[in-house]
Amino acid sequence: MNNYSKSYRLALGIAIVLILATVLVTGCRKASVSSGVISEISISTAVDSNNRPINPTTVFSTDAEGFYCSFKVSGFPIGSKLQAQWIYVGGDPEAEMKIGKNYAAEMQTATITTEGQGYTSTVYSAAGMPDYTWPKGDYKVVISVDGQEKGSTTFKVQ
Repeated sequence: MNNYSKSYRLALGIAIVLILATVLVTGCRKASVSSGVISEISISTAVDSNNRPINPTTVFSTDAEGFYCSFKVSGFPIGSKLQAQWIYVGGDPEAEMKIGKNYAAEMQTATITTEGQGYTSTVYSAAGMPDYTWPKGDYKVVISVDGQEKGSTTFKVQ
């Protein structure tokens, strides 16, 4: 075999190894929490059968039955832990004296069970508490996945 054939085979072998390495590295990447996205976060009075918001709003009355937070989940690995934290930020001096500001009023968790993207929702409700009135002021919902904050939204009760 002459030097040209040896050089050609060596170059071809290196090219094949580089192509295989590239395919293996890019083709075997799995979704990770850092690459996942939470988007289209919306507060509403209800959600439809696909968990999309119905009557989105950012202002509620003190006698609201509850608050729905709808959002789109994209690109998280199956088994990731989704968490929604409902926070009373403040605004009502009487409520602030009882519970303080930035009070974590409700924490809800779920596990992501499907790949890809889709909508989901969570609700903070006064169900089972007749005549309950929400403290006036500002509220916030923080969405996290596996402990990493991925998004938030705010709303008001007046």
